[in-house]
Amino acid sequence: MDADVTLNILPATNEDTVGPYFPIYFEDPELMDISRLHHGLVVGPEGTPMILRARVLDRHKDLANGVLLEFWQANAKGVYDTPDNAGHPDLDPWFHGYGRIRTASGAFEFKSIKPGAALGRAPCMTLTIFSDGISRIVTQLFFDDEPANAADPLLASLPPEDQGKLIARHDGRTRDGYEVYAIDIVMAGEGETPFFDDLAS
Repeated sequence: MDADVTLNILPATNEDTVGPYFPIYFEDPELMDISRLHHGLVVGPEGTPMILRARVLDRHKDLANGVLLEFWQANAKGVYDTPDNAGHPDLDPWFHGYGRIRTASGAFEFKSIKPGAALGRAPCMTLTIFSDGISRIVTQLFFDDEPANAADPLLASLPPEDQGKLIARHDGRTRDGYEVYAIDIVMAGEGETPFFDDLAS
């Protein structure tokens, strides 16, 4: 082949239930880092910046190939940005609480603000996962340094051995001002993460 010839070939997309491809807007950088409202703005949300480092694993404990994850959480004061809370004095105008990440490898880092405790709940993030062979699974993630975990009704509904599967552990590091938490999410098989029919946070 002539060395001067350029081939216009794109890499093949992963096979995904919500595919076979993801439109460009599914990889919006501003949804992959919600620790700041818009890149370039000096103002930002209140609260502790955090990084969630996670691996999504399949039933064989291999990294899941091609996963779309959506996050929903309260702001640092425990208030969700919803129509029901319009006008709430503790809404943060610089934080909307919704994020999305597309990961081809199954491993990801998500930047956000550590959520506050909503009424009757421990601080948590709702996570929705879409992947090959899975139309939609939903769970919640908690944090190991929160005393309110002991009284959270969702955690209390689970056997002790399953509660730990929902708790992200602080890995002892702060990176560029972000507290770092880590967790493995197992989609099926032995050690499966608890999932729920749906969660209205």
